[in-house]
Amino acid sequence: MTQLKGRLSPPPPAAIAKALGVDHLTVEWLAGDGSDRCYFRVRSPELTKSLVLMQLSGTDAENLKRGRYDWVEISDLLRANQIAAPGCVAILADHAAIIIDDYGDIMLESVALELHKNGKHNEVLSFFNKALQTVGHFLSIDPTPGSVWTSRSFDQERFEWELRFFLTKYLEPVAHYTLSASEEVEFCNDIRAISTFLASASRYFVHRDFHSRNVMIHNNSIAVIDFQDARLGPPSYDLVSLVFDSYVPLAPESRLQLLNEGFEIIEAFGQSQAAARAKDEWRPMLLQRQLKAIGSFGYLTVDKHKGDYIKNVAPALQTLFDAGVQDGRWPFLSGRLLHILAKTLPDRTHTASSSVPALNLAGSGHRRRG
Repeated sequence: MTQLKGRLSPPPPAAIAKALGVDHLTVEWLAGDGSDRCYFRVRSPELTKSLVLMQLSGTDAENLKRGRYDWVEISDLLRANQIAAPGCVAILADHAAIIIDDYGDIMLESVALELHKNGKHNEVLSFFNKALQTVGHFLSIDPTPGSVWTSRSFDQERFEWELRFFLTKYLEPVAHYTLSASEEVEFCNDIRAISTFLASASRYFVHRDFHSRNVMIHNNSIAVIDFQDARLGPPSYDLVSLVFDSYVPLAPESRLQLLNEGFEIIEAFGQSQAAARAKDEWRPMLLQRQLKAIGSFGYLTVDKHKGDYIKNVAPALQTLFDAGVQDGRWPFLSGRLLHILAKTLPDRTHTASSSVPALNLAGSGHRRRG
């Protein structure tokens, strides 16, 4: 797949026109986020609405050519379960591209930030509540044998891999911190314990990346994007991912309000067992999810050169302090490690993290590199 200035190039306009059955069209590049995919808006006077072309590469492109790309299957699943999501309009397998419905450019993040800036706090919470309804729909999807999303799960191995990802993509290269031998033993023991606990409830549909940049506001309603990695997971996974989204500044009490509304919504969808488990696991789930997110911020910034995602580390860490995630079952992961993170924040994040407790780590035996 060729690239133009770091971007994947779309198929020739003639190929797109043929797939859509039109004679004339325009193709406009759309700014993306952390994905390896590229997006283009397609317009034609012969179409009643604009469409989006999703250009794939790597394994995604190979899977599309083989006739089974996860995005298509999960799109059909979501729409069958009354969840607003883009549908597939046309597939250009030879060009590793899919043409999909266009849900616009307005993310929940941008709406929430604008409302927050104008002091419209209740309206921010109202939009988040709409997105929480989608979590209820997710948890109501019945696992179907043979479905792509039921063939993979957040098992113990996956959760442990994500926590090691945090270590190798953020703690060591960005925070310049190396665990001592004793800390490494504690870290390994704790990630095994928390991963075993969380994986024991991996029986539900989870989007896997359900945050304010993957929720679109279209005609004042919610639509879901970037769902191709859906899998089996714990019932609190998407809930805490949305409620404790570090891209949107919310007061701790507002996050707890939304969390409780989420529990009620899950109950209202007839998923009382899922709601009970979510109430029990949300703090460990938040701890695991935010550490993985911090690892991703390091990876996207340092490895992928996608922009300055490191600025989101302090808000993510703050949610962990605010939520009181310390737990004797994984004491290092939920205690001293968080203090280490607070002390090793890159300089440009210290202002944003002014409310993170200033902790005295003298005598903790930690080592810094560099």
